[in-house]
Amino acid sequence: MPIDWTSTLQEQAEFATRIAEDVAATLELPQLNDVQVLRLHRVVEQGASTFDRILDEMDQHDVDNDLIEAADGIADIWTSLSISTANKLRALQGLAPIEFPES
Repeated sequence: MPIDWTSTLQEQAEFATRIAEDVAATLELPQLNDVQVLRLHRVVEQGASTFDRILDEMDQHDVDNDLIEAADGIADIWTSLSISTANKLRALQGLAPIEFPES
C-alpha cells in the first residue's frame, strides 16, 4: 500500500505546530526549572527523531519536490524547537545561547 505523503506531511505539520505553540508557552513560565526544561528538550528531540524517520522513508521513495520542501519546513520547526529548548536550558545554567547565522 503506497504512502499518502500529502496526508502524512499535513498531519506532521499540524502536530509540529501544536508542539511549537506548547513549547513556546512552556518556555515562558517563570517557575520553569532546569530539570523541567531538560525533560521538555528530550520530548522535542524524540519528536524530531520520529520526523527524521519519516524523512528517511521519503528518501527511499520517489517523492515530489513540493513534498520534500514541505518536509524541510517541518524539519525546520523541529530544529527551532530543539534550539529554543537547549537555549532555555543553557540560560538557566548561566551559559551563553547557541547562535546560528541567518541563512
